[in-house]
Amino acid sequence: MEGGLFGDSNLIAVVELFTAIAVVIGIVFGLIELRQATRSRRDHAAVDIVRTVQTQEVRQAVRKIFDLPLDAEPQLIRNDPVLLAAALAVDSACEMWGCMVFEGVVDHQLLDRMVGGWVRGTWTRLRAWVESERAETQNVNVGEWWQWLYELLEANPDPGKKQGAHVAYRGRRAR
Repeated sequence: MEGGLFGDSNLIAVVELFTAIAVVIGIVFGLIELRQATRSRRDHAAVDIVRTVQTQEVRQAVRKIFDLPLDAEPQLIRNDPVLLAAALAVDSACEMWGCMVFEGVVDHQLLDRMVGGWVRGTWTRLRAWVESERAETQNVNVGEWWQWLYELLEANPDPGKKQGAHVAYRGRRAR
């Protein structure tokens, strides 16, 4: 019964069809899993950001730094142990956030919505201190990710930062 419905050529075609279907299903499933893993990673990163800023040390440090004028004199910070500790705490947090954004762990606009005001406000007050620390220690790496993050947020801010979230996201649900 050669050449019947399930002859060699028809059987090969059926097997190739099922193989192609299996490959397509596998690719679709893999893409769905990848998307969910990416969303999960983003959500975990957001939780980490919240945990970082919810420490009393960081919150108090940001409050202290916000009391400073823009581009505060580096000596003012160096001569006050409380201000220096606050500057170092803020520097550590902003450096971590900058690295997280650069590595793609968290989207910069998500970070902007959560702590962008803190990043901008503290950088504009401590910029002269960071630059002075770089010169004094001859280390270009002082505050490097903080500055990078500040510049990124300024160049490409979350829409809510320009208009306010209450306007930019009116009627919109989370992504």
